[in-house]
Amino acid sequence: ARDGEGFIAISPEARKTFWLDRSRTAAIAKHTNAFKINEDVVIPLERLGEYSDGIERINIELSIKNKLKLCAALLQYLSGSLPVEQFDGLPKSDLLGERANYAAAHVAQVQERWQWLLDNLDAPLADYQARYGDKIHAAPEANPAESCFIAFRDFRLRVSIKSDVMTPLAEIFSGKADTKIMAGLGKIHAQIVRSRVFVALHMHAGDGNVHTNIPVNSDDYEMLQTAHQAVARIMDIARSLNGVISGEHGIGITKLEFLTDEEMQPFWDYKAKIDPKGHFNRHKLMRGADLRNAYTPSFELLGFESLIMEQSHLGKITEAIKDCLRCGKCKPVCSTHVPRANLLYSPRNKILGVGLLAEAFLYEEQTRRGVSLKHFDELGNIGDHCTVCHRCVKPCPVNIDFGDVTVDIRNFLHQTGHTHFNPAVAAGMAFLNAKNPTVIKILRAGVVTAGFKAQTIGYDLGQQFHIGANKQKRAPKATTQKAALKEQVIHFINRPLPRNVPLKTARSLLGLDGDGSTVPIIRNPSLPEDAEAVFYFPGCGSERLFSQVGLATQAMLYHAGVQTVLPPGYLCCGYPQSAHGDAGKANDMVTENRVLFHRMANTLNYLDIKTVVVSCGTCYDALAEYRFEDIFSGCRIVDIHEFLLEKNIKLDGVAGQQYLYHNPCHTPIKSMDGAKLASELIGQNVPLSDRCCGESGMFAVKRPDIATQVKFRKQEEIE
Repeated sequence: ARDGEGFIAISPEARKTFWLDRSRTAAIAKHTNAFKINEDVVIPLERLGEYSDGIERINIELSIKNKLKLCAALLQYLSGSLPVEQFDGLPKSDLLGERANYAAAHVAQVQERWQWLLDNLDAPLADYQARYGDKIHAAPEANPAESCFIAFRDFRLRVSIKSDVMTPLAEIFSGKADTKIMAGLGKIHAQIVRSRVFVALHMHAGDGNVHTNIPVNSDDYEMLQTAHQAVARIMDIARSLNGVISGEHGIGITKLEFLTDEEMQPFWDYKAKIDPKGHFNRHKLMRGADLRNAYTPSFELLGFESLIMEQSHLGKITEAIKDCLRCGKCKPVCSTHVPRANLLYSPRNKILGVGLLAEAFLYEEQTRRGVSLKHFDELGNIGDHCTVCHRCVKPCPVNIDFGDVTVDIRNFLHQTGHTHFNPAVAAGMAFLNAKNPTVIKILRAGVVTAGFKAQTIGYDLGQQFHIGANKQKRAPKATTQKAALKEQVIHFINRPLPRNVPLKTARSLLGLDGDGSTVPIIRNPSLPEDAEAVFYFPGCGSERLFSQVGLATQAMLYHAGVQTVLPPGYLCCGYPQSAHGDAGKANDMVTENRVLFHRMANTLNYLDIKTVVVSCGTCYDALAEYRFEDIFSGCRIVDIHEFLLEKNIKLDGVAGQQYLYHNPCHTPIKSMDGAKLASELIGQNVPLSDRCCGESGMFAVKRPDIATQVKFRKQEEIE
């Protein structure tokens, strides 16, 4: 209707190209710890060009002022006592000579030139060229008649810290004795550049709504003041163009002083009518609610003083999440983000929660009033709402992996002694940690066999007496806090566990229980001595729990005509311990395993093992950190299904019962799409069933209420 143009992305590559500039804007968050002043305005479409020019002038002026500030700081540094590396007993004056004076004179010349530019942006470029000659950086196509501002705006003129200042200084101070001098100059450069203010624009071009963002460091008071001065200029520009300063975002304290009482009165009248006692957002957007009483927390400022930041994982946690853009791209892929049940536990919202809790920790530590134990409970609740699947990192424009953050949270709680004892989790972890065959046999009988049977009986009784399990599955409740014990029990039995769990471990069924001094090698006697050998790491799930998986894997390797080397005893990869927050136990386990594997490699070097086979995605992720290429020289890690496909072991379709492919949180299939691989192995199409199954190791045991939500979302996907 308005002769507009559209863009339709017909491929993933085209979509990425379209969003590339927005992705680059994510660098703003890296520049300023994701803290920005948001000053949206609405500009008449025919005046957008003038608004962009006004903002560009602000940016050019701020850039030059930052460079002048750097020149002043460098001159002060050069006028002081410079740190010279002394050699052969030569005096400092002989080593330095007149170089400090030469350097200061050069910086002063550049400073004078840039000051002229700042004062004469509207002067013709010809004046600048006549005054400074070949010292300026102007493109050959630059028009001498145009103003310096226009030349800057159109990238035909530039000023460069690197070319004009830092490179010449590096040439002056290029000797061995000048290392510390250059380090000092570099440090000053980094500090000043960090405080540079700039204005970033992106907009809804169809309606004139312009997102005007000013990234700032909340611990830099001078930078905040400079940004606020820029805001005042932006508001004046918007008003002068018949624009409206109440844009889509940023109607809060930074804009209030620029809005007239006439503009605010309708809102104040409405607020007085619906909220006469001022309960909602107390004092917000009312008279006097501007920057005079504003406070913003800064981890940079508080971190130096706070013992809790220095002596715990809290500093590491806040550092990991500080760049979050609040864009929400992580929400669709997050396993625990189930909107029909809750809206609080997407990675974005969990980051907001962790940030608020960190502020509370710091505030209470600073004021010496003692840290409330409730904060630890809330932090634990956030940590519980994660399956550590790491899916959130892929769409994140600033590469935040909340799976890693969750592990850090759990480690922090474990180290500070603020985890709550859970008997079911403790029993499960004891089963995974055990190595002695007798202990494993006892724990398997008590934890797995008896536990599965009890859960099955509970499920059957729940279905018979209608205790509310079906209601839970249809509409799971929000999980802002742990459910009551009765409700947790119902969550635990609202879906049946597998009923036909093998009675023994895979190692027991093969008669390989022993003292761990023998390395089993399973091979077809008819194979030649130099037949291909692989090392199969079954892990806890395929060996101790669902032993039919381990046996099936070994059977297929036997069928593939390879020699299969097994670990000498029961081993866990260490991932469950790490994800549980017990980093010490995980590190000990990984170290012991790696030492054992090196000994195996030395003993079995005649087999020339080049492949490590796994049947568990979690084991794959853990073993990827073992540096197996240094253990079995040049080897790789591969999932059993990929290995079978390489060996061309396939089916020609299946009759009767058909299959879905469940893509697990920790997929071991790395070289191709999992559903495609399953389809090729079976010989017919296997549909993908996305989303987490809701088990995730100890996840469903520790928080069955959250698992119910995740399973609800999985059921939606299947149906």
